[in-house]
Amino acid sequence: MRRRLPPLNALRAFEAGAGHLNFTRAAEELSVTPTAISHQVRQLEEWFGLPLFKRGSRRLSLTEAGAQLYPVVAEALDRIAESACRIRGQPDRPTLTVSVTPTFGSRWLAARLGKFWIEHPEIDLRVHHSVHLVDFKRDDVDLAVRWGLGAWPGTVSERLMDAVAMPLCSPALLTGPHPLREPVDLEHHVLLHEKDRQEWTEWLIAAGLDDAPGRRGPVIDDPNSLVRAAIAGHGVFLGSVTMMNAELDSGALVAPFARAGGPEPAYFLVRPDDASPGRAAHAFREFILAETGAGE
Repeated sequence: MRRRLPPLNALRAFEAGAGHLNFTRAAEELSVTPTAISHQVRQLEEWFGLPLFKRGSRRLSLTEAGAQLYPVVAEALDRIAESACRIRGQPDRPTLTVSVTPTFGSRWLAARLGKFWIEHPEIDLRVHHSVHLVDFKRDDVDLAVRWGLGAWPGTVSERLMDAVAMPLCSPALLTGPHPLREPVDLEHHVLLHEKDRQEWTEWLIAAGLDDAPGRRGPVIDDPNSLVRAAIAGHGVFLGSVTMMNAELDSGALVAPFARAGGPEPAYFLVRPDDASPGRAAHAFREFILAETGAGE
């Protein structure tokens, strides 16, 4: 049976352009010029008889037809590449790099990664831990999990789980010369910081207190060391009850008082808003939404 197919080179150009939503980056991927990508896409649009991209003054986006075509073409090209590599004896494993906060990675994700590997052995997953925001244009990262309010410029954020921060400390700090009973008592204690001092400063302001204590205290960017310091009675840190439930249940940590008011942060799955997720990124997204219950 003779198949009536669009020009295959044009399909490759379209898939790269749709993946990046940028013809310059698509050209770099295929080692051609942006003009060549644009020409191939125009040829494909003429073949279909309708536009596949919306060409704005600053950015590209897919039309309804383009959005229908992209996942089909991407999957077909992926399967061709995988089959070719198997035939040549060189199994091809798509690489997926995910950046997560150290707390989320060590206290939630690590215990669940085995399930993802069983479901997707074909994906070469690389998990990078960082407390800093990802620059998707500079860093070699496909997806990120970050804690905050989800309003990061240039990104698409999907809420995964609530993670309201509360002061947590050793029960030893509830007694002594300056027992922790009210938020104002924090001025007598060391405040521990994971990333920077902004989170404590914002919490104190939300509690109606002077933010001066929040501008001092050690910064410990390893969450396990931070928690151990708090358990040892060396200070108070802002932690998510969701992530610290084991220590709270055992009594190693306590929440001396209720959280302050203000915005409620959460963990978000983050990706760049100028590129469509590939098959590996889509698989991880489906996995993490299912595990957190955010996809229900």
